[in-house]
Amino acid sequence: MTTLAHRVVRQRGFLVSLVSAAVVFAVLVVQSVLSFLVSQLGHLGVGSSQGFQWWSFYGQQVGTVYVSFSVGVLVGLWFIAPVAAELRLAHVITRSALASAVGAVFAFLAVVVVSAVVLASEGLMGQAIFSRLTGESMLHALGAAFGTAGQEFVSATPLVILVGILLWNWLDRHPSKHHVSGIIDTA
Repeated sequence: MTTLAHRVVRQRGFLVSLVSAAVVFAVLVVQSVLSFLVSQLGHLGVGSSQGFQWWSFYGQQVGTVYVSFSVGVLVGLWFIAPVAAELRLAHVITRSALASAVGAVFAFLAVVVVSAVVLASEGLMGQAIFSRLTGESMLHALGAAFGTAGQEFVSATPLVILVGILLWNWLDRHPSKHHVSGIIDTA
């Protein structure tokens, strides 16, 4: 690893924030797989061919939304508003909700970028450069990205708050030798 990567990993609070974000990511993936399996119970005797569609949709969902949301939670819990043992429960809940909001912003940006790339590549593959990348199609992509980010914020905020409270309890039982602070603490 480079010296920059070593410095980032050794920064205060990075590892616990990384583990917290990984837990959020794992739960989101398991939740979506279980949701799919339960939804497929209604199609048992029908002979549906939605298996391929499911993998392509959820591959994009995991790669675009869940990864970016988890990275946003990592940035929120590590850099912007870290959870510390000396905080009160209300502060932990607020900081966790803020981390979830940062995750939703990251998911919004990722969906916008992926939508723009898909629209541009459809135009390029059709030999008409940027023919599909119009104002209307980008407005539709922005609306879809906003809807996805909003839905992810609403559905994942309780999970992020739970992870924040569990992190707070763990930090209370395993005190840190140094003070952890983020951008919100210096403002």
